[in-house]
Amino acid sequence: MSAKNVLVTGASSGLGDQFCRTLAANGYTVIAAARRKDRLESLYNDISEAGGVAHPLAMDVSDVENFAIALDEAEAMAGPITCLINNAGTSVSKFATDMTPEDFDAVMGLNLRGPYFLSTELARRWIARDTGGRIVNIGSLSDSRAMPGHTVYGTSKAAIARLTQQMAREWINKGINVNALAPGYIRTELNAPYFDSPNGQAVIAQFPRRRVGEPADLDKAILYLCDPDQRFLTGQVLHLDDGQGL
Repeated sequence: MSAKNVLVTGASSGLGDQFCRTLAANGYTVIAAARRKDRLESLYNDISEAGGVAHPLAMDVSDVENFAIALDEAEAMAGPITCLINNAGTSVSKFATDMTPEDFDAVMGLNLRGPYFLSTELARRWIARDTGGRIVNIGSLSDSRAMPGHTVYGTSKAAIARLTQQMAREWINKGINVNALAPGYIRTELNAPYFDSPNGQAVIAQFPRRRVGEPADLDKAILYLCDPDQRFLTGQVLHLDDGQGL
């Protein structure tokens, strides 16, 4: 793979925004995908002003029937995609007995169904082209740590960890490396008010280092997992959690 064209879902905020900025600053052409294209404007402008290359893409990860069209549009803008970061996700914080079927489907649809079908659509292209590629699934500490109120979310992330292994094994001789990055608690603009609240501070106090991470703490890991020259790692889940799960 000579080109470095990466598609990042859920790019309009949080970790997705940080991944796009980091990859663009390191020579990647970034296709930043989100449901609302207008929410990608500031990200696109910042990357362009810094000398990077980015393309905003309107894409709903829950709309699996339109993945082929979205990928065609992305590749028309940037050229063949060489790396996919399945970052888009959601959570419904309710106890298991309070979850509705609609809640369940919303979480599983975005966190598991979307990454499954987006990965397979892209893998078919890589196999047909005989180019290989890289897939990075964004998991969570919740894949192995049970937390009240996060039953469905944790289950979806445990499934992502297993999906990573299954896809890696299935495509191991196709030049496709599939890995997962499972962060611990990371402060973003969306959850910062919670972590600053008394309840959030009480959660932080239980961690061995009594802190949460910043999005930039994941920079080196995402660069390594996306690297086309990284040939020897596949089927692994990298828990980058500052020891929060210990």
